[in-house]
Amino acid sequence: MKRVLFTATIAALLILAAMTAGCTDSQNQNQKAVYATPTPSPTTVTVPYGEEVKTVLDSPATSEVYLTMTARADAKSLSGGRSFMRIKINGKNITAERLVNKNLNFTYADDPTPRSRSYWSQNMSAWYLFFSPDFVGYDNPKLVDHIVEGSSYVYKFNVSDIVNKGAPNDIVVENIGDEVAAQYTDPKDIEFYKAASIVISPIRLEGKGSDVVQVTKEAAPVRIIVGKKSTVTLTITNSLPGSLTDVEIRDAALPDGLSGQTITGKVDKPIESGGKYTVSYDITADKTGSYTLGAAQITFADATGNYQKLSSGTVTLTVI
Repeated sequence: MKRVLFTATIAALLILAAMTAGCTDSQNQNQKAVYATPTPSPTTVTVPYGEEVKTVLDSPATSEVYLTMTARADAKSLSGGRSFMRIKINGKNITAERLVNKNLNFTYADDPTPRSRSYWSQNMSAWYLFFSPDFVGYDNPKLVDHIVEGSSYVYKFNVSDIVNKGAPNDIVVENIGDEVAAQYTDPKDIEFYKAASIVISPIRLEGKGSDVVQVTKEAAPVRIIVGKKSTVTLTITNSLPGSLTDVEIRDAALPDGLSGQTITGKVDKPIESGGKYTVSYDITADKTGSYTLGAAQITFADATGNYQKLSSGTVTLTVI
């Protein structure tokens, strides 16, 4: 059974987890060793032969989310490639239909009988990686056997439907070098695959499109005279698939020269998916000047129970 290695950022936790894993292995050689904790994004991940590495990345709270990585199988020289890597996000396999940054098929420039190869192996349920000492070699058009189409080392997957938006996500990368090596009998071939760790640098979750939860702050009118009022409106729009609960608003204090009661407190009911919550208050101009109304901040729990914090923009109010 493969061990699961968790990338670590806190040395003390790493040492503690390693000690725990060591005790476990002494009791049962088939039990996985576990090393803790999540790493920030972007990050570098190394996956040894026959292992899985788990890292935790926060997803942006946008309508579209992509897992992007630059990956290779480490080798002393350019040595072709094999289907060598499996990827899961939150327990879901990343398969062929999710690749968006290049064609699924590719060819080597020096192939004497050009034939289409695939970045995705249905038989192995794994992604093709190039054996390379760097992230440049097979993209170099001066190289005789460079890759003709697209970027050899960069992978971008649409994972919008399987990530926890605005929250942590478990990403597991598996090195299946042991499964590949099992197909060979020559010790040199086996040792080659054993030495080939997967190197990913960087790996990140990137957002695109509109925010799935938006907070706006507006004032009308934005140009008034002393003694007159402007109405400030805060709006929370929920485009997540579930309701927002435990929503709390903390608006910025008013600058000197303006008076009124800003909004601070909890929203009295959940904001349903596709719904909006709007609240307004009036402020009065006490003296002339240009004033910046600071950002309003909200916290809330999404449908998965994860808490998020978002801020609105600022507003400029001119008093003449």
